[in-house]
Amino acid sequence: MRRNFALLPLLLATVACGKPARPHPAGPGITEKAQQATVEQVPNAHINLDDSQLTAEQRATVVARIGDHTITLGEIEARLAHEPAVVRSQFASTQKRKEYLTSLVQFELLAAEAARRGLASDPEVLEAAKQAMVRKFLADTAVEAVKPESFTDADLQKYYDANPGLYHKPEQVEVSHILVADAATAERIAKELRSASEGASAKLVVAWNDYVGRLSQDQATIPYLGSLGLVSRTPPSGAAPADLERLARVPAQVIEAAMGREIFTIGTPVQSPQGWHVLMVTSKIPAVDKAFADVRDSIRTRIVKRERDLRRQKLVDDLRAAAKIDLNDDALRLLPVQPPAGKGKGAPGQGAVPPGVSNNKQPADPTPSEL
Repeated sequence: MRRNFALLPLLLATVACGKPARPHPAGPGITEKAQQATVEQVPNAHINLDDSQLTAEQRATVVARIGDHTITLGEIEARLAHEPAVVRSQFASTQKRKEYLTSLVQFELLAAEAARRGLASDPEVLEAAKQAMVRKFLADTAVEAVKPESFTDADLQKYYDANPGLYHKPEQVEVSHILVADAATAERIAKELRSASEGASAKLVVAWNDYVGRLSQDQATIPYLGSLGLVSRTPPSGAAPADLERLARVPAQVIEAAMGREIFTIGTPVQSPQGWHVLMVTSKIPAVDKAFADVRDSIRTRIVKRERDLRRQKLVDDLRAAAKIDLNDDALRLLPVQPPAGKGKGAPGQGAVPPGVSNNKQPADPTPSEL
């Protein structure tokens, strides 16, 4: 590995060979002397691990030097421990850990060079640092305020009992129907749908959508392509009143027949007091019956997340209440309208992101393992 480190300056020198020497840009208003002082003031990132499995002597072992900067074995252990589990699993072997160290050295080299060129005071860098600071502040504040061990089994049991719909659900199916007045019409529609589908669910759906609009007498469900929603033999625990009312309107004969159907097949039409129904089941959800012991840990995780979210929101609300904030949001009307997708310099979803707001379409901050 030392051989690789030794090659890096040589490679850099080779790239620069034949090019005239020129001073590195210092940035507006930054002298070379001030720039050097700025670089020297960039602190090393000391990452600690509370439950390290190394001795103090092992943690202090230097595994790399980049100029005056050192990387210790303890820092590598801490960095890997803070990576997501899927990333940690990739660095189980010694060879992979050596590759991780190589990438970390490269990361430090680039960070030092960027700082030397004055980017430590660049507005975009400062904005990114501010956002990272806010995220860490909110995360640390919530973590310190809400500890998982502060919730007893009695608290978890109370949540379990108060939310039966999460842990006890009957088998459910999602069903659509075409309602007609007589058995002969229903039989003809069912036969034509089977023929049109040719055993393919996609073809069946296309034919079904056409038949619903033309032939179904249930005007309330035509805009929803005949969908009756999820149905079950017994109402789910904790179901909303609106769902209970909807289920009550579905004939028992339809529910019983739908529960025994395979998805995307057309069976024998079913008669109810409303008329004759041609049914198509589009999905099935198996029954759920989870004992408290099986979900204790997940309940704790759910409660902790909820309480931390509430603490974060209270913190923000308290800060807003204590601060003097003046808004002139009417001026926002002066902002130009963004161009449609594919026009202009940028497409939607690629613009700036307000502080504290995540955008999954933007790349995350680079980590050593990504360099």
